[in-house]
Amino acid sequence: MSYVVTGGSGFIGSHVIDALTNAGHTVTNLDIREAETSAHRYVKADIRDLKVLTDIFSHHGRDGVFHIAAIADAREALLDPIKTMEVNITGTACVLEAARRAQVARVILASTVWYYNAANHTHDPERSAKGEVRYLDENEPISPQGGGHIYTTSKIASEVLCHDFQRLYGLDFTILRYGIPYGPKMWPGLVLRSFLECASSGMPIRIFGDGSAVRRFLYVEDLAKAHVLALKEVARNQIYNLEGERDVTVKELAETLAKFVPNLKVEHVVDVSRRGELKLQSVAISNKKAWRELGWSPTTELEEGVRRVVEWWHKKETMDVTCTK
Repeated sequence: MSYVVTGGSGFIGSHVIDALTNAGHTVTNLDIREAETSAHRYVKADIRDLKVLTDIFSHHGRDGVFHIAAIADAREALLDPIKTMEVNITGTACVLEAARRAQVARVILASTVWYYNAANHTHDPERSAKGEVRYLDENEPISPQGGGHIYTTSKIASEVLCHDFQRLYGLDFTILRYGIPYGPKMWPGLVLRSFLECASSGMPIRIFGDGSAVRRFLYVEDLAKAHVLALKEVARNQIYNLEGERDVTVKELAETLAKFVPNLKVEHVVDVSRRGELKLQSVAISNKKAWRELGWSPTTELEEGVRRVVEWWHKKETMDVTCTK
């Protein structure tokens, strides 16, 4: 089968291409950035170029398009909301329209668990005090007040567009709501990458607040494998949460990194640029539907994932030094 991956030169997209290729599929990477490897067909294109998209999808993506290209850095979205809307919403509209014109079988959209910042959940102190957790699934309704962040709003709009194109034009979709990814090739701004950059320069790693903030980190190769499983027929016109298996505090992440990077120093700071980011108290996001229908669940333990990231980082640093000589 032949597929196109938009944003295939990026952190997640490159791993998705590897997973699809390992599963025996032919993949075309469509991105404005060149790929690190020439092992796959690469087309330099902007996702807002409808004519180019239609041509590429017609020739290489009739079996499906994985739409991953987006402004995914929440801070960048906050700094430039207009560009974020143009790339994330107009770009998605162009991908969907090109797929419709090219008669693509299905578009698989990369979304986010930040979606649930717009859900009608409220913090329940009593539930929290008892250690009880309410799980949010893919049917959780959202509030018209939105998710409180430019990035979240752009992804909610992209999801709505998928539903509209299916109802109005018959273009099928699958929506994958990503958890917080980490792994080799992760981009600057993600917490573990930031830790490594600070440690490499001899600076203390920066923890926002007291380190008790909780995330369910998801190793990128586990995330990529879900994309192959999402090609199953049962996933047509469905939404799946791809979330990590357990709560991890930022403090635990730092302590895990310290097992592989000695003499880490920690600095606690406040950062106003992080306003509007995902915060869930006494609730969690369920990935049971992905397990039930796709047979997917993350399998990489945090310590092993962090070890692989450190290994990649050391190789990257060695390569960067070599290239500058």
